[in-house]
Amino acid sequence: MKLISAEFKNFRLLRDLRLDFSTDSEKKLTVIRAENDTGKTTILNALQWAFYGNAVLPEKGKKYRLHPIDWDTSKGSKITISVQVDFEKKTSQLSRNINSRETVSQYRIIREQTLNGANPTSEVKLFKITDIGAEPIDPPDAWIQNELLRFELREVFFTDGDRALSFIEAESLTDKRNQVRKAIRSLLGIEAIEAALKHLKGAAAELNKDAKNLDSDKAELAETATELEQLDKKILDLEKKRDDAKLQLDKVTHRLPEIDKDIEAALLRGNREELERELKQTASKLKRIAELEADIEKAHSQLFRNLSLSRDLLAPLLAKSFEKLDALRAEGKLPSATIPVLEERLLGSTCICGESLNELSNNGKQRRNHIQHLIEESQKADELQRRLTDLYYRSLDLNPNKMNANEDWVAEYAEISNRRDELERPREEAEKRRKALEVKLEGIGDIDIQELRLHKQQCVEQQTRFNNTLRECEVDLQVLQKKHRSLTAERNNLIAKQRKGNLTLARLYVARDVEQALQNSCNRITDEELAKVGTLMNAIFLEMIGADPEQGAIIRKAEISEAFDILVSGPNNTSLNPDRDLNGASRRALTIAFILALTKVSEVKAPNIIDTPLGMMSGYVKRSVLKTAIRESSQLILFLTRAEIAGCEDILDAEVGQVITLTNSAHYPKILVNKPQVEAQQALRCECNHRQECELCKRRVDVEGNQN
Repeated sequence: MKLISAEFKNFRLLRDLRLDFSTDSEKKLTVIRAENDTGKTTILNALQWAFYGNAVLPEKGKKYRLHPIDWDTSKGSKITISVQVDFEKKTSQLSRNINSRETVSQYRIIREQTLNGANPTSEVKLFKITDIGAEPIDPPDAWIQNELLRFELREVFFTDGDRALSFIEAESLTDKRNQVRKAIRSLLGIEAIEAALKHLKGAAAELNKDAKNLDSDKAELAETATELEQLDKKILDLEKKRDDAKLQLDKVTHRLPEIDKDIEAALLRGNREELERELKQTASKLKRIAELEADIEKAHSQLFRNLSLSRDLLAPLLAKSFEKLDALRAEGKLPSATIPVLEERLLGSTCICGESLNELSNNGKQRRNHIQHLIEESQKADELQRRLTDLYYRSLDLNPNKMNANEDWVAEYAEISNRRDELERPREEAEKRRKALEVKLEGIGDIDIQELRLHKQQCVEQQTRFNNTLRECEVDLQVLQKKHRSLTAERNNLIAKQRKGNLTLARLYVARDVEQALQNSCNRITDEELAKVGTLMNAIFLEMIGADPEQGAIIRKAEISEAFDILVSGPNNTSLNPDRDLNGASRRALTIAFILALTKVSEVKAPNIIDTPLGMMSGYVKRSVLKTAIRESSQLILFLTRAEIAGCEDILDAEVGQVITLTNSAHYPKILVNKPQVEAQQALRCECNHRQECELCKRRVDVEGNQN
């Protein structure tokens, strides 16, 4: 199959666009030069839609808008969207002399969708173009599936450069394996052989039922045939159970390393349980520090109400005052003791001089009255002295000379400041640790290491259970198959004894032989053809990256395992993970090598249509991938940006058969130099090749680059 041309009408950005593809067997490369947001992916989707309908569109077309974005479909106006693809297909026929004769026929497929209010209608038509006109082919979908290109193979031949990485990049190993398995099985025809085997087993079962009616006199043959039927059902159920156990075991077995990696990655980011515990401890430490700081703050506040502050602030003045008070005290004037002494005498019966103070005698009474008079006079004359005496005793606490070293206000302030400073560093460190722990916890997200470990334990238990189930099924199948062979031989002997049994027996033998032949073919394709795909993929891949300074030194081999894994090994057969150990260019090269090898080995002749195949590539690898893809493809259609073309112009000069440049009218004025002659947003075609530019496709970055 080769594409000849495609016409798009009102398919999103493709309002009115025609593409012509090179069908030259020598210059088999078509390049569609288009920048991002110019319709490359839309064209890829539209081509697939033409052949396979909505099933190939994102979300199977349920939320995928087909019409141009600026069309208002709510008004009920009639809108027709169509894609027409002309292609040719080569068929081989055996002539009477057993020689093969090839004929090339041309076909046209037209798929339309008409929007008319809320009731869109779709229609697909397929024609064979002949000299006398167009012959319709019905039903077109069945013909495409059976005669042209199976639906399952579309992602091999219609390839998005990013989506193609699903063969080596996926969320899980099982997903990648299924992608590779599906592509290989479909392209090598394994699914068709398995369908034939299933049909053949059904036919053999029907023949076994027919054998029951051969024994009209005895029930022995009928009983044996019935027992074989029951055995067939048990074997079928066991095989289904075994295959399911294999599938589940495969998933679990390959999930375990992924869980280990998840645990390892989680541990590198931190154990949530431990981090939460440490965060709680850090919060408690900060709380204790805050309580100590509050106590220090309280003591600091109290310090400004302390007597020591007043004493220290008034020290110069107090020193002079106490100097005078001490002088008065030295003179005996302070403290004033006259009145207290006289009052003390009045309490007794003898004066200081020794005379009697007995109030019963006249002399004693006179002396007592005299002392009382002296007290009253002293009280009147010694008010200042009293005040000085009171001041002296009350101010003793303020006397700097009576102060201890630990009563110094500055020393108390320094001690409180030191305590505060000593808490500052632990508090800052605890704050930093708290923030760091919070960042780590945020980075971990919802990953729970304990949950991962529990999941691993569950997977190990499942692995053991599926292993046991698999072994039990294998043992039971061996027993049943042995019994089946014995009963089959017994049934065949019984059939041979019947006069009408020869034809049935012959059919059973034919069914057995054909089944064996098909099974052998399936095994050979799975083993030999799979090995061929792996060998060719390895050769193409190593050629592509042979001089890559980043990867060439570490990659030694690429292969496909029996379990349909794409494996890469380095020096000393070191296993490399394509997802992590290969750079972007090498991953794309590996994917393209797989697609090209699979296409080559299957001998399916169909165009390889690849969107942005050289993305993330440069230098030798980009040039090598381009040259190898051209060589290995029967027809190659590449959607390339200017960046992908850069450095490969000489290869295109020699190999390209057709170049088309596409421009998005909406890119004016920011990207395009000149305003297109259309108002609506759409993809426009010009005839510029990979080295040219015209008034339509001239871009500002190109003009500015030339000026510089």
